[in-house]
Amino acid sequence: MDIRLLAKRALAPLRLLPVNSYVNRPISSWPGILGMVHDIRVPRGVKPNPVPLPHGAANINIILTLVDRTAALPGDLAECGVFRGATLVSTAIYLRQKKINKHIFGFDSFQGFDDVVSKDVALGGRRDPYRRLGGFSETSESLVAGKLRRFGVEQGVTLMPGYFRDSLQKCAQSRFSFVHLDCDTYESYTECLSFFYPRLSPGGIVLFDEYNDPSWPGCNLAIDEFLANKPEKPQLIVRENYEKFYIEKAPGG
Repeated sequence: MDIRLLAKRALAPLRLLPVNSYVNRPISSWPGILGMVHDIRVPRGVKPNPVPLPHGAANINIILTLVDRTAALPGDLAECGVFRGATLVSTAIYLRQKKINKHIFGFDSFQGFDDVVSKDVALGGRRDPYRRLGGFSETSESLVAGKLRRFGVEQGVTLMPGYFRDSLQKCAQSRFSFVHLDCDTYESYTECLSFFYPRLSPGGIVLFDEYNDPSWPGCNLAIDEFLANKPEKPQLIVRENYEKFYIEKAPGG
């Protein structure tokens, strides 16, 4: 079993601790152990990489930095690849604490990968235990909804269960200022970019979690293909030696 899941199970009894003693304090001040206990990402819980690396888990400090940069733009937020809600919940808490009046849409199948992952398996890359049929299935919509309720942010988030080819179109009339793509596969990145790019406000940002990650070469392939005839190119952002890439929508793009 994944050592991360073992650690989460060992900490499970501590999740009964009341959250009202810290939930109204800035999330930036929360000790890292609280993130571990409740299975969410908190700024002080980010363990720096020893050297700059383009792979690894999403860095909540990068996400919140880009949320701040786009806070004044029109449009809501989206996360594609919610999994267990570790960054979704923290982002919702941050929006509430900062009084940023935006809604978050959280897209995930909550069933793991279907057969679209077969293309990524064929592309190879560094071995990853999740790059398989059913990868990232250790979750559920109810699990994430429970975390949102625990922290009192359920009104600020709408979970969108289902595969992207079906769920994205339910938000076809929406506009977005910030989108976090943590969706791994070639097909998912292609679908999400095709959907969000025309709905992104000028100056809006799309953050890519797997760009240059050697385990997910399909991410680079999808992004580079999509941007080939666009003015935007991936830009690097680094925090705690986590190298992540994003695009900022050009005026008229």
